[in-house]
Amino acid sequence: MSISRAFVLFLVALSQPLFFAAQSTHPADSARPASASRIDKATLRKRLISSMPPFLYERWKKYGQWDYKQQGFQYRDSTQFNFGATGNAAKIDKESLMALARAFKPDPDDVNSLDDPELEPNFARNADAFDKLRKMAEQDTHVIRIAPDYTLLDSSSKWPREDVGFSEARWNEYRSFFKSLSLPQGIVRTEDFPGAFFFIFRAEGLCTGGSSAGYVYSTTALAPTTKSPKETLDAEARKNSEKHSAYVFKQLKENWYAFYQVDW
Repeated sequence: MSISRAFVLFLVALSQPLFFAAQSTHPADSARPASASRIDKATLRKRLISSMPPFLYERWKKYGQWDYKQQGFQYRDSTQFNFGATGNAAKIDKESLMALARAFKPDPDDVNSLDDPELEPNFARNADAFDKLRKMAEQDTHVIRIAPDYTLLDSSSKWPREDVGFSEARWNEYRSFFKSLSLPQGIVRTEDFPGAFFFIFRAEGLCTGGSSAGYVYSTTALAPTTKSPKETLDAEARKNSEKHSAYVFKQLKENWYAFYQVDW
C-alpha cells in the first residue's frame, strides 16, 4: 500500500473515533461509570493507533523520534510545531490534528494507571541488572537517548545516521537489557534533570502529551518525593497546570527512584 493511500485510510478512520470522543464529553456522560470511560478511551486510542501509518506513529508517540521535549521540556514548542508541520505535510487538517492530540492527553485515569503494581517488584527483582545497565549508559556519555530503534547524541539528533554512538553489538546488549527489564522505551537523559538516567517502564500518549513511569538513577536528590504517587502527581499537575508537565518520585534505594510523569 502506498503511503498516500495509507494516509487517506487513516483520515477516514480518524473521523468516527474523534466524533465518538467528542460525544464522550457530553454532560450526560458524567453519570457513566469510570470503568466505562476507561474502556471507551482505550478503545478510541487503539483505533487511532491502528489507523495511523506505523512509521508516523513510531515518530509521533511519546518518547518517539519527534518527541523533542524528552531532551528537555524547553523543546515543547518545537515538538508541538513539528507535530503540526508533519501532520500538515501528511494532509491532515488542523481540526483532526487537534482532536488527535486531545485524545491522548493524560487524565486522572492515566495518572491512576501509572501506579503499576509490578513497577517496584520489577526493580527489586532486578536491582543488580539495573545497576549494570546504568553503568553501561554512564560509559556512553555522549549518547543521550538509547531506544531499541534509534539513538540521539549530544552532538546530533538527526536520525537515521551512520554513527549511532556505539557498535551494533553494544546496541544489541542494550536491547537485551531492555527486554529482560521491561523497558520498552529504553533510556532517556534530559536537560531537566542533569546527570540523571531515566529508564522507561511504561508510556502512553503522543509527543503532544502523555504519561510515563519507570526508574531514575540520580546522585542529586530529586523532588518532590512521595509514598502516594497517584495523589501527589495529580496534585502537582493541578497546582502547576501552566507548566504543562509534572513529575513525582518515590525513593527505592540510595540514588534510585521510581518516577511518575505527565505532560500536556
